[in-house]
Amino acid sequence: MINKEKFKWIAVFTALFLLFAGVITSLAIAIGNKPVEVKTEGQDVSAAAEDNPMVMLTMGNATIFRAAPEVSKVDTPEQVYVSQTVTATITPSTVVDKYVTWSVAWANDAPLKDKNISDYIKVTDDSQGNLTATVNCYKSFKGSKAILTCTTRQGGKTGTVNIVYEGVPSSMSITAPTGVTKYNLGKDSVDLLYVGKSYSLNLAMDNIFHSVGSNFNDFTVTVSGVGSVTCGSYSQSGRGAGWSSHSNIVDFNKIAKEFVTCSTSGNTLSINVTKSLYDYYESKETKIVEGNGETTTYTNKLYSINTDSDGNKPYLIVKVQHKTLGFSAQYKFFIGEEVSKVTTSKATITF
Repeated sequence: MINKEKFKWIAVFTALFLLFAGVITSLAIAIGNKPVEVKTEGQDVSAAAEDNPMVMLTMGNATIFRAAPEVSKVDTPEQVYVSQTVTATITPSTVVDKYVTWSVAWANDAPLKDKNISDYIKVTDDSQGNLTATVNCYKSFKGSKAILTCTTRQGGKTGTVNIVYEGVPSSMSITAPTGVTKYNLGKDSVDLLYVGKSYSLNLAMDNIFHSVGSNFNDFTVTVSGVGSVTCGSYSQSGRGAGWSSHSNIVDFNKIAKEFVTCSTSGNTLSINVTKSLYDYYESKETKIVEGNGETTTYTNKLYSINTDSDGNKPYLIVKVQHKTLGFSAQYKFFIGEEVSKVTTSKATITF
């Protein structure tokens, strides 16, 4: 049988243990429910703040991101979005409490005002409390305007940024003109454009939302060449004509501009093929032979087109690049003469 005195002490210790466990549990719950205060780096929130802060906002550059799906939505495809940064400047600079909050909402007259704005635009969670915010755009909201608001914790001062969708393009492709055929360079094939012809090519711009505006047509156009040709000296006189030499290898890139002129208008690239490869010459000189007055003309011109180490003949490249946005596209082609007529050696064959 248990001694009564021992039983009494066991009961006392058990009660004390349960009381101590209850206190610990209560403290843990209280700590877990305590609000977390976010502070910007180096901020002393206990110091006195200025009475009248002012917020000014500046916009950063756009960046395209491809975000992985959330763990809870592993069956959904990747989410693609465009990101912009906005920086708030609080005036005066001596303000101590620089904590700000960011929010975005549709403008009162936005056609999409009844739609959930977070399906289109979001301010990232890590922007709260910071002077720089990141705004993500997930799809086109063309025709509607949103308002990004930055609010100071001290004084409730606000600054705003209008958010609009203009359909800024981020890429471009060049559509080949209709009716052109392919030319086999050797290893590769490119479009064949004919001498004396003009061609119109569509500049198709795009972005990740496949919704592009119409005011982004500021381009530069450059012409270059790939490969090489051989030039030589060709002489002509009353006694005949022929090549006196033909060993000068010329980089085709140096002479590519001689054969075409290019320009853009709106979303159209125009290419005008002005002359044949074999119409190219570097120089021409005429000499008169003393005594008989006979003239001889010496022309340094194209003798042959060469095949490079990749097995291709020379070809031209037209590059179209947006002046401010930087994206570009190029079009490769070869130029040749169009058939003008066919003649036969005989008009009639008789058996």
